[in-house]
This record gives sequence, structure tokens and C-alpha cells, in this order.
Amino acid sequence: MIHLVRMTEEQYKTFFEETVREYAEENVKEGRWTPSESMERATQETKELLPEGIQTNGHFLCSLHHEAAGVIGTLWYAVKENNHEKSAFIYSIQIYEKFQGKGYGKQALLALETDLASMNVRSIGLHVFGHNKRAYQLYAKLGYLPTSIKMKKLLSSK
Repeated sequence: MIHLVRMTEEQYKTFFEETVREYAEENVKEGRWTPSESMERATQETKELLPEGIQTNGHFLCSLHHEAAGVIGTLWYAVKENNHEKSAFIYSIQIYEKFQGKGYGKQALLALETDLASMNVRSIGLHVFGHNKRAYQLYAKLGYLPTSIKMKKLLSSK
């Protein structure tokens, strides 16, 4: 069983660095950013979303604790209310490499659903990069539905 435990300031520092690096890499893979600009843009966007770090109102930054394996990853989500209805958005879910492929991602998402239900949250949204087929398949199995799809075609140069 997995429990979501709020990060400490020390954990947040490591999380921030890893999240920025991963976000920069994903945007380069996706062709949205160049390698030379990616770290600066990822840092700026993350700081804009978390101006007060782990104290940013409405944002929850958690370590994922498995009862037997210990800390297996991290989760960052936010809860907002619009028209008297609460919704959550997952900004980042990371299962550390040595724990991947063991069902921990599914368990973490189900633990999140339990926590959000206790907060009367009605829906969860997230973004998945198109090249991340493994994550997409997990989300689809858990009932997440596409709400918007971007597509592109690379043209060969002659």
C-alpha cells in the first residue's frame, strides 16, 4: 500500500531540480523546445507554478511511501475550485527507476483518488507527452480519457 506524505523543504529542493530537468528533457524530446533553452524555460515555468515552493496554496507535493519498499517516488498535484466544484490536476508523478514496472504507479494514482475523494474532488486531469506510451496506457487503464490531442507530422526535406 502507498501513502502520500507531504515533502519536507529538503526533499523539495531535490524534487525541484529533478522535476525541472525531466520537464526540460521531455519538452526537447517532444520538439517544443531546443536543448539550449530548455532548462531556463522549465525552471521559469515551474517557479511560476510554485512561487511559494511547498507552501504554494492549493498545491500538494508528496513523497510516495510504500509500506515495504520505502520512498518509491514523488507526486505533485493541485486542487482548484471552479463553479463550486473541486478538481485536481497532476503536474508530476515520478516512480523512481528501480521501482518502475512493479505496479507502484497504479497504486499511487489509486491512493491519490482516495485522498481526493475525502476532499470532495470530482475529477482529476493530467498531461502526458505523446511519446510516453507507457504512462498513457496506465492512465487509460485507470479510466482517464483524452480531453485534447495535439498532433504533428514531420515532413522530409528534399
